[in-house]
Amino acid sequence: MPADFQINLTKGLTSSPEERTRFYHGFLAYLVTCTVLLVLTAFFTSVNLSAYIRNKAAQHRTAASISVSTGISKSGQRDPDKIYAELDAYARRLALMKKLLKQRVQLLPVVHNLFIELPEGVALQSLAASKTKVSFGLVMPMPSGAADDPVKILRTAWETNEELMHRVKTIRPITGERRTAGADSFFYVQFECELRK
Repeated sequence: MPADFQINLTKGLTSSPEERTRFYHGFLAYLVTCTVLLVLTAFFTSVNLSAYIRNKAAQHRTAASISVSTGISKSGQRDPDKIYAELDAYARRLALMKKLLKQRVQLLPVVHNLFIELPEGVALQSLAASKTKVSFGLVMPMPSGAADDPVKILRTAWETNEELMHRVKTIRPITGERRTAGADSFFYVQFECELRK
């Protein structure tokens, strides 16, 4: 029995020129599409990379300014829990400072109103202050009569000063004595001013 040999095994697999042309055009369109997609991917990657670099630089500038203004180190900014703990500690300190500032006695307005309008010839010689009172000594000319008594003039001026009376309870003379300096003689009066709480 004679053998049946098929010499050209690819005879049925060979495409026609029209099919090859279609395949070529399709493959060319595929290559163009892939090239466009690669170009777009590279473009968006470069845009994202430049935005990342800008954000990183802005973050470093912000971290540096925060570090300078608050004293929090840059390494500490990488740990948010540490920052929150530090901010909480700062907030507690500020609350304590506000509480202490409310409790403090404001002596400057008291001292200002006590000595803003001293009569002629009256001068401050001593001043001491605590949380509850202000003690001060004034030198003044010797009173020649009740009308020109410097102590009465001062007490009247202080009692009519509303701002001063708002801050103090009482102002009273403690001691008074005559003193001399060379040929001059003057009157020294020690006052005590009790502060309002």
